[in-house]
Amino acid sequence: MAKRRSAEDMSGSTFADLYDIQEELNRQQTKPLGRPPKKIKRSPTTVHLTKEEKMMLNRLYLFMSEHLSINKSEIIGVAIEIMAELVSDRETENTMMAGVRSPEDIKTRLKNLVAQS
Repeated sequence: MAKRRSAEDMSGSTFADLYDIQEELNRQQTKPLGRPPKKIKRSPTTVHLTKEEKMMLNRLYLFMSEHLSINKSEIIGVAIEIMAELVSDRETENTMMAGVRSPEDIKTRLKNLVAQS
């Protein structure tokens, strides 16, 4: 690390000494690059979406990003939390899955729960 010197001390300095001082000053003024990290850490997960689901996610992202700083993984996290809340708030954990044969059946039942709320 370069020594701090006054202007009088620098008059007899070599270029290397002056360069070291300038490098130290530059390092002190650098700002961190990129976007600051989010408060909640998310682990990477692969999500396979249909073309329609991807379009819906993009629409949601564009709509929400106009109002707040959000990314697509946070939107998916909100959807998961809402679905879990819908199922756990009711005493339907066992009856929710009775007779379910496809994701479409689950979607229909969740829509019915929302309509009842």
